Amino acid sequence: MVDIKKSWDKIAEHYNNRYEISCEVVHYGPLCPGEDKLGLLGDIKGKRVVDLGCGGGQNAVALAKMGAEVTGLDLSTEQINRAQMLAAEHKVSISFRQADISSIPFIENHSFDIAISACSIAFLDKIDTVFREVYRILKPKGWFILSDMNPLQYLLDETEDGVVFNNPYRQQSLPINWSWEFEELEKSPRFRHYVRMISDYVNSLIDAGFIIKKILEPESTLNTPHAGFSREIMEEYPYIAKHIPITFVIVCEKV
Repeated sequence: MVDIKKSWDKIAEHYNNRYEISCEVVHYGPLCPGEDKLGLLGDIKGKRVVDLGCGGGQNAVALAKMGAEVTGLDLSTEQINRAQMLAAEHKVSISFRQADISSIPFIENHSFDIAISACSIAFLDKIDTVFREVYRILKPKGWFILSDMNPLQYLLDETEDGVVFNNPYRQQSLPINWSWEFEELEKSPRFRHYVRMISDYVNSLIDAGFIIKKILEPESTLNTPHAGFSREIMEEYPYIAKHIPITFVIVCEKV
């Protein structure tokens, strides 16, 4: 049995220590250019922004430094604790709350101008439910910027004989269970994420009511705000990292 909340609680401190994530530039994922290069948000000064799956708070802090009024939500209590400490360190005011973003009834309808979720949706089983909640809490004409890891990287593997498929690229979501190893931990916690076709994300967003404005699959780069994880992927899977975009980004609007 995989308990994602407990697993993230267990690695929160070690994850944030191992991986260098900028608090100055909004990141969209490993080996992906940041907001300084992609320019997806525009001027957000004074706008209400919710960071869904905010983790240790790096994006929330970067958004607050851009002048936004930021709320950060995450399933992990320990990640929220880390995020609160980070915000205090950077002297920015952010509202953080521990929550499963699949169900956030404490947030009123039409509360936010922008929602952002960077590489967190894959840990959730029911994306349709999440996207309906995001649609509900956004104001009319609000923007949702979603990023996640390219599903191909989980279906391919590098061996001495070259790159091979270890799973089919199929219509149904593929749950993958794995352990995240940290030398500081005697026992590696178990994780599960769901590999989906990019079209699954697109169709679920459309079904929730969103209009897709743009889909980006940026060329992989080490010039990214998500530096530590990027180097790790490049070192472990250099051929894959150099030949497919590791992160994709979807920009959509509430009608």
